[in-house]
Amino acid sequence: MRAKRRDAPTRNAAAVDVDATTRKTNPNARETDERDARERAKTAIQKRRAMRASTRDARAVTPRASLAVDVARWTLSVPTMYAMVSINEYITHRYYQHAEFNKNETLKKVWCFFTRQTEAPKVGGGGHIEHHAETLDDMSLRVDDKWMKSEPAAVLEGNTYRGTAFEWDITGLMTMQMVITCVPVLALMGFSAGPMAALIGGSTLAHALIWNSLHPAMHGLNEVPLQDGVPSLWLARYRESKYYDYLYLNHSGHHVLSGQCNYNVCCPLVDHVLGTYVEPEVWMKKTRVPFGKEHREFYPAGEYARNLAAKAAAAAIESAQQANASADEGERDLVAA
Repeated sequence: MRAKRRDAPTRNAAAVDVDATTRKTNPNARETDERDARERAKTAIQKRRAMRASTRDARAVTPRASLAVDVARWTLSVPTMYAMVSINEYITHRYYQHAEFNKNETLKKVWCFFTRQTEAPKVGGGGHIEHHAETLDDMSLRVDDKWMKSEPAAVLEGNTYRGTAFEWDITGLMTMQMVITCVPVLALMGFSAGPMAALIGGSTLAHALIWNSLHPAMHGLNEVPLQDGVPSLWLARYRESKYYDYLYLNHSGHHVLSGQCNYNVCCPLVDHVLGTYVEPEVWMKKTRVPFGKEHREFYPAGEYARNLAAKAAAAAIESAQQANASADEGERDLVAA
């Protein structure tokens, strides 16, 4: 066995010597080897060229495909964010501000499930229900003595905008709500943190701009300055547009029908989907005071303050007249005596 293993290398070396001798003595074999080598080299070059061409094509196609996806994603983000604002606005307005959460057993169970609480909290609406009690059907605010001495009016005491404005604290709450609801949706769409922040921040800002330019002024309250919230005058120029006319009528119907419809204020959508939208032709028949621009302008900013000042002035005049009448009566009594 050992002898056989030692002989194997000897036989292989001999075979190599024979093959080399054959190539030297046989020109045809040598040419065949050279031709095969050239073919192999040519094939290798062709493969490398094909690979380089394929890589160039892939690099050319990838940016175009990526650009198309980005354009589609950003295009879809516009209706998506509008829908998300409309959903958040509807839920907050109906179930928190109008306290319908307290009447909805399903929402209470959902709350308890996620918070691990045994009992759902009772929401008060943040003064919004009192705002409805204060608002007349022409969208002006009550200043009569009976109302001003009532308990609901006391809830709004000290609130500059009577619960109508998106002040900075409310804008902050809306931003948090938008983050919680929008991040999962935008993540599914493939957005990263930076674009998410831009979309959520921009949508929340746009909503606050429209709300503040619409809601306080339509109820005759003062314009919202920067120190209190997103400034109302930034979009005031659009109050005469058809869009603002639609929003004004939509929200007026909400008040006339005692807050039972038209929960969307700035972004109408969910009302139409859920069937809670009521057209002006329906609710206008139920107004209890004259309604329309011919009776009261739509955005009389400062009206409420002027009405309070006029009422105070009238009360002062009446008090002065009573004092004068008492003085005159006293003088007559002295003369008669």
